[in-house]
Amino acid sequence: MNSKKPGTLFVLFLLLMCAALTLFFTAAEDYYDYASSSVEGAAQTAPLEKEDLLNLNKKTNEKFNTEIKFRNFFLTVPGAQQVELQADFNGWGKTPIKLKKYNRGYFEISLALPAGEYKYVFVADGKDVLDPTNQDRTQYQGRTVCIKTIR
Repeated sequence: MNSKKPGTLFVLFLLLMCAALTLFFTAAEDYYDYASSSVEGAAQTAPLEKEDLLNLNKKTNEKFNTEIKFRNFFLTVPGAQQVELQADFNGWGKTPIKLKKYNRGYFEISLALPAGEYKYVFVADGKDVLDPTNQDRTQYQGRTVCIKTIR
């Protein structure tokens, strides 16, 4: 009978397979450690329990004033050709807001603004004009400006 002994190629193949499997299981163990720590860390942010997930859908009683409200800015300047609104919300004129002209020098615009405090001034034909209906004023960068508070 002819008995065959494993050749060197076969032994080399077995050694390479053992090395590959060792590398694979080492990498898999590292990934498992990473994934399990990620899931545990994520559990603090995103709940994994069914009750916690159901509680996410319940409405809270907290009320936030995020409503956008329309506010009118208007000015009467007889003889003016153009009136702009310069404010902290438009970069003090970097993005011009021109008021619409109506009869007898009346200019008006309606803007959507969230609640907050805004500084502004009208510019009629290149000259600053304070809002005569708003006496709430302050100094800002060397000029007197009005303050509009939206609640």
